[in-house]
Amino acid sequence: MKVRRHKTTRRRRGATAPAPPPIPPPPDLTTEIEQSVDARDELEVGVARSEADRDQLRSAFLRSLAGEMSAVVIDANRALERFAAWRSQEARATQAADELNQLSAMFKERVERFKSNSKDESAAALRRIVERLTAERDKPGADKDAIDKRVERLLAEQESLGAAPPPAPPRPPKDKTTSPQRPMKTKPQPRERGEI
Repeated sequence: MKVRRHKTTRRRRGATAPAPPPIPPPPDLTTEIEQSVDARDELEVGVARSEADRDQLRSAFLRSLAGEMSAVVIDANRALERFAAWRSQEARATQAADELNQLSAMFKERVERFKSNSKDESAAALRRIVERLTAERDKPGADKDAIDKRVERLLAEQESLGAAPPPAPPRPPKDKTTSPQRPMKTKPQPRERGEI
């Protein structure tokens, strides 16, 4: 009699890739506010840079096309192809700038919400950022002017919060000096019994 052996089959591993781990929340509210302020400021710089690049894109295209047309005789079809390529590039740049504007607006709103709901934590986050930037300013290669402008803006923002200074220690109670008291006038009391 023959012994049958079952063919071993391999188990399939999950066909889908495992989900990435969830992003852990920041350790505290002050850190979350600090990260949001940094993101807001970086996005504002990105929006300004994107708009400047988009403005330069048009003049660079026209300069390039004019140079090409003067150096080589090109036909109208070639010029139209270049123009279509430039328009698609400009459309992508415009879309990217619009998306950066939307993100920037979202972070501005988030920071304003933090400032209205958590003034003390917001002031602490702004203080941390100013301290970090002050330390970065002293490093070689740092853009001191840009850092100074940002620090100035953050300090103004911190002042606008009107964050209450730390509570003062309680005052000692008023010292009530008692003046010597005169004995109260009372009715004469009858003398002790037996002495009438």
